Amino acid sequence: MSNLIIRTDNLLITDPALKHEIEDVLASGFRLLRFPDFLEQFFAHSYRKLALKNMLSNAVYLVGLYVIMGIVVFVQFAGQDKGMFTWAYVITGFGLLFINVCARLPNMDKAFHWYTGVTSMVILTAIMVSATTITDPIGLAGLHAINIYVVIIIYAMSKMRFFNTVIWCHLAGLATLLISRTFDLHFTQFEFQTFFIFANVIGMGIAYIIEHRERAMFLQGLLLDIDKAEKDLLNQYLEKLSREDSLTGLANRRYFDERLKMEWHRCLREKKPLSVILLDIDYFKQYNDHYGHMAGDHCLTQISRALKKEASRPAELVGRYGGEEFILLYPNIDATQIKNTLIRIQQRILELNIPHEGSHVKKVVTASLGAATVFPVKSLDPEKLVSAADQMLYKSKENGRNGWSNTQISHCEPEQQTLINLV
Repeated sequence: MSNLIIRTDNLLITDPALKHEIEDVLASGFRLLRFPDFLEQFFAHSYRKLALKNMLSNAVYLVGLYVIMGIVVFVQFAGQDKGMFTWAYVITGFGLLFINVCARLPNMDKAFHWYTGVTSMVILTAIMVSATTITDPIGLAGLHAINIYVVIIIYAMSKMRFFNTVIWCHLAGLATLLISRTFDLHFTQFEFQTFFIFANVIGMGIAYIIEHRERAMFLQGLLLDIDKAEKDLLNQYLEKLSREDSLTGLANRRYFDERLKMEWHRCLREKKPLSVILLDIDYFKQYNDHYGHMAGDHCLTQISRALKKEASRPAELVGRYGGEEFILLYPNIDATQIKNTLIRIQQRILELNIPHEGSHVKKVVTASLGAATVFPVKSLDPEKLVSAADQMLYKSKENGRNGWSNTQISHCEPEQQTLINLV
């Protein structure tokens, strides 16, 4: 269970040890809004996608607020001096439209925080500059409120990063000062501080709170993903243990029985033959007594690797049936074809050339094999096929071992058996 892969926002985090580091970062509070480098790049990508999604999903809401604000200003205060606010209102509309259009262009995704930041600076500058052209105290107070609303809406909806917000807020204030002095606009220090400090400090505070919350949710999401992936990996590991023999890695008897039933029903539907081979290593007890159990285990793994090569096609399966017994499943192979397979298997085992001084057949490890083939019918149980192969295996042992025999069964009884010994 050492390899863990977690997919988060189409990015990969591949080390389960990150869980403890993520927990440490989450506990630290990250008040400076900065993660370690191995997390920061993932968060930046995730946060940008979240901001884009948020902007697109709230597009109608933004348009509605923009229209309502225009109705309030131009209808309710129709008789009051608005100075250059009309131009600021138009610029705001174009700015919101520009952001919305860019957000719908996939090629502009990486520049999201740039074009939202620049547009926000232009909108804030336009509103603050328009305030210098209003002399009516009531209109000016109303513009103060509008400015605060715009800051809250823009920063909340666009989810601008905190440090980006700080930069663009200050640039907006600097641009306002430069424009007001260049064109000799009426703008007292008190009015500038009221607009810039009060409105933009609120905006920066909102940006900080939103980003801090999203960072915490991002880390919590990663931890949940890691926990889920670890659980899935554990389930896969347990499932593997329930299906595989721990020594050879072959299918265990339980899993083989499941596959036998499944292939039996499939061959029954398709009217195809189904064959089973049982293999027993000759004089394996004497092998263990002479060479030791560790050597015996090594012998079993060598033979299992050889058998895998003979059951490598789809639906074919090789399993460990007992101590030194193996079983192979061959769908769509009839009694004639299985003979060639029996010969190849026996040759493969002989070619391993594993010394066996305790054998009464040869001085290398050999095996006895029994095979049975059937065209499945509803009146026949799948276990009958295994039983018939077992009878053939017993017949091979009776005839001196290091050989094979096979049969094709109908409903119950095996047909004439054949035994061939390799010398």
